[in-house]
Amino acid sequence: MKTYLKHINRKRILWHILFWCIWVGGFTIIQSFGYSIGVFWAWLVYYLITLPLFVAHAYVIAYWLVPKYFFKSRYLIFSYWILILLILSSIGELWLGNELIWKMVKPEYIQQGNYFNWQNVLINGLGNEYIVIVFLSVKVIRLWNSKILEKTELLNQKLATEIELIQYQSYPRFVINVIDRLEQLAISGSSQTSEMIIRLSNLMNSMVTFRKADKILLYKEIEIIRSYIDIQQLNFQKGLILNFNVSGEPADISIPPFLFFRLIEEGFSLLETNQSNSEYIILMKPEPNYLLFSMTLWNPDVFEKTYSQAVLDNCIKYLSYFYPENHKVNSNFETNFVEITIEIYH
Repeated sequence: MKTYLKHINRKRILWHILFWCIWVGGFTIIQSFGYSIGVFWAWLVYYLITLPLFVAHAYVIAYWLVPKYFFKSRYLIFSYWILILLILSSIGELWLGNELIWKMVKPEYIQQGNYFNWQNVLINGLGNEYIVIVFLSVKVIRLWNSKILEKTELLNQKLATEIELIQYQSYPRFVINVIDRLEQLAISGSSQTSEMIIRLSNLMNSMVTFRKADKILLYKEIEIIRSYIDIQQLNFQKGLILNFNVSGEPADISIPPFLFFRLIEEGFSLLETNQSNSEYIILMKPEPNYLLFSMTLWNPDVFEKTYSQAVLDNCIKYLSYFYPENHKVNSNFETNFVEITIEIYH
């Protein structure tokens, strides 16, 4: 018995109970509006006693006729059964009202003569179909909403999987790029090799610590970016003008790990062969409910390669997952100019 009860959807049952309570209460008020309290109680008794008839009528159509015949395009048989149920439910309601309910509470409401004539049966039956229409409408709307939620959940799961893959792909990429630069320094016999190894070790330790987290504090991201910029400045010594400016208080703001780091790293990759007279300006402006990130690269000559659109697309995926309706991204890619602006509304 306990195993059987576990499979019962209690929430769904409560929704059905609520629907029929609203129906009984609503139409009792409609039928008795402007009349005495006695009329109210009479109609309440009427709808409570006829309720099983309406419930059976609606459920047979919704859970048997519609899936078995209507959804399978067997419209002729569907129409036939609808007509049969209309007549049966109408006759049942007429009999209950005149032979039972009104005799108990309102004898003056009893229809005189043959109340089973075809006009009464047809008019009463068509009038009862509104409850089926309302019931099916509510069912369709709830099904439509559930499908939308299911689709949204599937998209979120897909996006989460893509983001996890991006995290695992970007980390090796960063390590390979830095190791290549270390190798170049070592081959050239640079005195800065040992210093770069120490800084790289500290940076990689931070990245290992935070790369699997959903979010990190913004000031931690800023520290990682500063460490990375310090490493890059050991390599870029041919006239690169670099400005990293943070204004505001980032202490209480959280963001996905390395959200801006990947964009900045790709910018340095773009400037590797275009250092002379180049400018790289990075701005962060955190506020209590708002965060602005902006990066601008400029070179008097044409860049030898273009800024990777894939890096920006991956960043947009992060933003769509963590801030679905609360972000804005603007980008401008030219032959010697790159500008990316991100706004996040908390």
